[in-house]
Amino acid sequence: MDPTPPHTQDRIASVDALRGLVITLMVFVNDMGETPQAPLLLKHVGIQADSMRLPDLVFPAFLFLAGVSVPLSFSRLLDRGESRLGVLGKALARTAALLIMGVLMVNMEEHEPWARGMWGVLAYAGMFLAFAVVPQSPGRAKSILGAGRWIGAATLVALALAYRTAEGKALVLGPLLTPGDTVWLRHSWWGILGLIGWAYLVASVVYLTLGRRREWLVGATGWVLLLFIAAKSDLPGRLTSRDWLDWARPALDGLGSVLGWVNGHVGIGGDLGSEASISVAGCCLGSILVSGSDVPRGAPRVRWALTFASGLFLLGLVLDAADGINKIRATPSWCMYCSAITAASWAALYYLMDMRGHDRWAGIVRPAGANPLLAYLLHPFLYMIVGLAGEHTVSVVFFHHGLPAAATVIGSLAMAVAVVQATGWIARAGYRLKV
Repeated sequence: MDPTPPHTQDRIASVDALRGLVITLMVFVNDMGETPQAPLLLKHVGIQADSMRLPDLVFPAFLFLAGVSVPLSFSRLLDRGESRLGVLGKALARTAALLIMGVLMVNMEEHEPWARGMWGVLAYAGMFLAFAVVPQSPGRAKSILGAGRWIGAATLVALALAYRTAEGKALVLGPLLTPGDTVWLRHSWWGILGLIGWAYLVASVVYLTLGRRREWLVGATGWVLLLFIAAKSDLPGRLTSRDWLDWARPALDGLGSVLGWVNGHVGIGGDLGSEASISVAGCCLGSILVSGSDVPRGAPRVRWALTFASGLFLLGLVLDAADGINKIRATPSWCMYCSAITAASWAALYYLMDMRGHDRWAGIVRPAGANPLLAYLLHPFLYMIVGLAGEHTVSVVFFHHGLPAAATVIGSLAMAVAVVQATGWIARAGYRLKV
């Protein structure tokens, strides 16, 4: 999904830098995890909290940037003659890949069906092979990576069939691959990558439907956000209680059943609603960056982004009283506050890098911005590889987890920087990971 357009659009350094910063922070907070000695500011809030801390800003920032990328990538595809249906097909394929990886990661977190997590190690290896970018030009690299994709896909299928739960249950192979009364690979939640996939799909559909009509995209952000409120209030049930809608009760009952089934698999209010609204908000910002935008480079873009960030913040403030601020519950105010912070951060970086030219500092995070999926997956893969040697080896390699607070923070930051630099080395060797 990254073809070269006929009219090549200059890359916007601030977008890549912010993406790299977000991924670096994501690895940092993931490495620190829930270590008891970590400072309070660097711990996630609980499900009942009405607040947010630094880790609670990282995931929505990536959702926002995923939305920013939608106009940038889709406009290139459409400019080179791709149909909207074809672009939608690419978006669906990317979403499916993210959902697959998300479900695999969720299940390997909850269960270790083989000794020392070998199933998880092989699953990561399969993902690295199956979703590698194959060069277009003929050569050895194309042959090797092309064959690797088939091997990786076969590996993931074999691992899915071989999966066992903690209770030893497996998939029952019947005429229609029916799990029966077993508990197989589950999506109790879709994992971070899966949530990104759902939000990306909603943003893609919205953008392909509305195009560059920025005022419509801003309105769509609010409408998608309202899905959270509609789901929480049981809208179909409330409608069926209205006497004046008696004539439509059969249709409303059917709609309620369909929505109930969908909500049992993907959260309409959170996954497709409030969290997706962050990516749709990102589409709004991305629409000013495409070729031919009516918001020219320089100060006008900064003013637009800061005005937009102010509007998002005010919307979060208005919604705050209803559900508070909470990442786990994906409350609307949390979504809008995080979107506002991300938009304002981009404006600051755009002024610093694209307008003033101060971009050399971003070299340390640029590899993560250019190859974010690889950077994100490398850290847990490293943890599982080390885990094959036993808990003692894990405690040695990740020794900083047992140090005092300041040393733990420094160690996790060093781990994040090391993962990002390793991503750059791997990319220079000719490997990229993309869905």
